[in-house]
Amino acid sequence: MAPVQSPLRVALVTEYYYPHFGGVTEHVQNLALHLRAMGHEALIITSRMRGSGPDMPGVYRIGRSVQLLSNGSFARITAGVGLTAAVREILRREEVDVVHVHGPLHPTLGVIAPEAARDLGIPVVGTFHSWFRRSIAYATFRGLLQRRLSRYAATIAVSVPAAEAHARYFDSRWEIIPNGVDVDHFHPNGRRPADAVGSRPRLLFLGRLDPRNGLDQLLSAMPRILSAYPRAELIIAGDGPLRRAYQARARALGRSVRFLGRVYDERPALYASADLYLCPTSKASFGITLLEAMACGTPVVGSDICGFRELVDGGKTLLVPPDDPSAWADGVVGLIRDPDRRAEMSAWGLEKAARYSWAEVSRRVVQVYLRVAGRMAADNGGD
Repeated sequence: MAPVQSPLRVALVTEYYYPHFGGVTEHVQNLALHLRAMGHEALIITSRMRGSGPDMPGVYRIGRSVQLLSNGSFARITAGVGLTAAVREILRREEVDVVHVHGPLHPTLGVIAPEAARDLGIPVVGTFHSWFRRSIAYATFRGLLQRRLSRYAATIAVSVPAAEAHARYFDSRWEIIPNGVDVDHFHPNGRRPADAVGSRPRLLFLGRLDPRNGLDQLLSAMPRILSAYPRAELIIAGDGPLRRAYQARARALGRSVRFLGRVYDERPALYASADLYLCPTSKASFGITLLEAMACGTPVVGSDICGFRELVDGGKTLLVPPDDPSAWADGVVGLIRDPDRRAEMSAWGLEKAARYSWAEVSRRVVQVYLRVAGRMAADNGGD
């Protein structure tokens, strides 16, 4: 089978988009940009959020985004009236060929968008981004949600752990297509990990400041790190609901901890200028920030959780228990003292990140679109 090379019109539906920063936001944004670069049309349907500025063309906002505590983090749902009708009108007016929902089965957009698409006879693809041990909601509404999921033309998971988590409750034909990394944007700056760190090692945390991402573990580890390297610096890039609490806790550490707030374009420079990237999250289906750091040549220390173990797959990244500050301190100090190992980690990370380029990820997603939209044509040379 070979794809018919006519442009597709795709609607990417997500509760998570700018100004909310996170893995799903970055996934949707990069997928949209690469679809357009391939000659397809990509629009994004999301909700109105406080602090959002001018959007790029093709972004549609409906309703109002509300944050709720869920699954150890802060989730978003869209509130408002007439949401299904609003989505249906966008899909109809834009003559969409495929609806791609990020966060299927999740309220609100993950439920209403497939219904709007069904009304118009548009095939729906769903990408599952999350991992969890158990879900009371899925267990309670399993039958209803299974019927909804069975209407999807294709279901994608960003990792095997994400697929396995959902497969505990639902039957589907899971396709594994990972998150991607923009290796043209995230790249080394010429600084070598084997260079002497000196007396002031630079440690980087980059992520949303919520309970799941584990910054409290690093703050607890810092006194032990500072006892070995008194001038070590922990750079905290990101924002979130716990920022004030973390800042209050970090005051006792003085100038060794610095909060940058929300970052975006600065990320490649931050990764590349760090001696180590530290990712202590306790729950993740995939390690997108690990890949970004690897693409910049920065050695990574991550939590020993299933989402990261699959990505590392026996490689050179150091994984430590997510809830053991002493292990974090020992791991960091050991790597600071070992430039040869940091150089080995950097070289392996660069090779690993290259396998997850957005060009390859987008190509695989488009193959799914072509299939469900009926755009696959028989190869004249085949049977």
